[in-house]
Amino acid sequence: MQVKSLLQIILCFFIICAINLVYANETKELEQHVATTLIEENLVGITWSIVSDNKHYSGSAGMADIAKQQPMGKAQKVRVGSVTKTVLAMGVLRLISEDKLALDSEVAPYLPNLSFNNPWVSEAPIRIRHLLEHTAGLDNIKMRQLLNPTSTPSAPLNHAFSQNQKSLLTLRTKPGTHYAYSNMGYALLGMVIEKVTQQRYETYLDDHLLSVLEMHDSTFEFTSQSEQNTPHSLAMGYHENKVVQHSVPISLRPAEQFTTTAPDMAKFMAFVLSDGTIGDDVFIKADLMAMLAMPHNTDAKNAGLLMGHGLAFAVRDRHGAVGMCHPGQTFGFTAYICLYPKEKKGFFYSINTDDESADTERFNALFIQHLNLLPIPPLPSAHIDNQNKQIDGLYVLAPNGLAEFAFVDMLFHFMWVEHSQQHLVLNPLQSSAKHLTALGNNLYRQAGRTQASHVIYTNEKQEVFITNGLKTYKKVSITKLGLYWLSMLAGLLGLVSIFIVGVIKLFTPSRFSRPYWSFINLLLFTVPVYFFCEQSFIEFGLLNSASISLIVIATLLPMTLGYSLFYQLKQAQGNYREKMYTLALASALQFCVILIWWKQYPLIFWI
Repeated sequence: MQVKSLLQIILCFFIICAINLVYANETKELEQHVATTLIEENLVGITWSIVSDNKHYSGSAGMADIAKQQPMGKAQKVRVGSVTKTVLAMGVLRLISEDKLALDSEVAPYLPNLSFNNPWVSEAPIRIRHLLEHTAGLDNIKMRQLLNPTSTPSAPLNHAFSQNQKSLLTLRTKPGTHYAYSNMGYALLGMVIEKVTQQRYETYLDDHLLSVLEMHDSTFEFTSQSEQNTPHSLAMGYHENKVVQHSVPISLRPAEQFTTTAPDMAKFMAFVLSDGTIGDDVFIKADLMAMLAMPHNTDAKNAGLLMGHGLAFAVRDRHGAVGMCHPGQTFGFTAYICLYPKEKKGFFYSINTDDESADTERFNALFIQHLNLLPIPPLPSAHIDNQNKQIDGLYVLAPNGLAEFAFVDMLFHFMWVEHSQQHLVLNPLQSSAKHLTALGNNLYRQAGRTQASHVIYTNEKQEVFITNGLKTYKKVSITKLGLYWLSMLAGLLGLVSIFIVGVIKLFTPSRFSRPYWSFINLLLFTVPVYFFCEQSFIEFGLLNSASISLIVIATLLPMTLGYSLFYQLKQAQGNYREKMYTLALASALQFCVILIWWKQYPLIFWI
């Protein structure tokens, strides 16, 4: 009997060794693939952590600081951009679990000094839930909140809303109905935390969230790159072509100011994958944990689409796996977190490079493959009814990402939707076509996905919408958009013609008369262009010599165009060249009027 027991122990020992050897080989293979991908995408460094089967594993590759020749450490401090929101959301849910706040509490009473312009206030006030889910209807961010070097880490949060509150806090959609990503919304959550706790939100979250989760190398306080060259110092940030980018404080800091390490994020992921308890104590209530990635009452959810954003994460269907995820991007860093609750697995990474051209989705595929998640069979297709042909047509973003670029997004971010055999084809202007397979009940599955990825629905006005839960398009008249395109093309052609004629006029002996003052106005645009080229992009949101000169010269343009057109018509010269120049002036002027009507001209960046 003793011999049998000894043999069983020896057998178990060899099995455990074999499993550990296989896991070690898989880990080494992952490290090699990550390092290779890092080089191929021309990125500087990466640190990551993986949670699987109650095990935590961290890794790193590349450089933390090129100038100091400092390799990226497994416990290197990094910035994570909007992954910050997932951690801050846990702090809010903790307050709700302590009954110091409620998920459906109205926001306005907590922030009495802010003035919300909510047309639906009587039936749909902004609630805490809406801020967490990005369904409050708020705009995302303004340039002066994002690109402004005067922001300081210690400035009161309400300073970000100190100017033109009516414009900043105007709701674009009814609260609770549409997902619209909003950094401003999470800045407001930081202010609510401060109101409830009577202390800085950074202090509260560091002491009552991070400390409890034993994330001792993480902080919501602003952290900059120090002179110390250690495995635990903050990695240097970079842009494309490895251009150095130091940490920059922003005015909406609750939305993305967070410094952490891969091992700390492993602890965070382990908690999120739990039932919300720490030891024997309930830290976050189970019902709140169940809603972390569950859309609540949006139009898309009510139409049957389960994809969307919950209280902290969005549902992502990628590479054959469905998880709750959140991307992050900030000056010099790109990050990602994705969790798979049913299998208690997840991954996190932060890359110290902010490069729009890099394909970071390759890292997601590598980590998902390493997690060895159970395959999910795609939902079966259904026959498309020919009556759905009414869906075909032109669609524009509704709402778009930034209110100040609504006109630009309408012109350049539309898509054409049409049926092709048994598929619905989405043809965006600026990217490749997406083929959707019908699943029935107006639900569709995009190629490469396993679950319903899109839904089509109509509102009470019988307007047609198509959405993936995070981005919504509305069907519009092709005639209306076509007229705007004609207006833009005519206006640009008119400005080019005015410039060419003006240049020719400079080299002819004829007198430079009043109808050519608009050409002088165009030449003056070189002044703000020069100032903008001489300053850092971080200063773009400032009201300075560059922006003021642009405002003044842009404001003068429709005036000089009108003045030149008036004298051109007054001269009533009948030759062909003069008629064409008159048409050029009129074309340029009408486009300026359109831009003014859309409030895109001339103060779009600094109001």
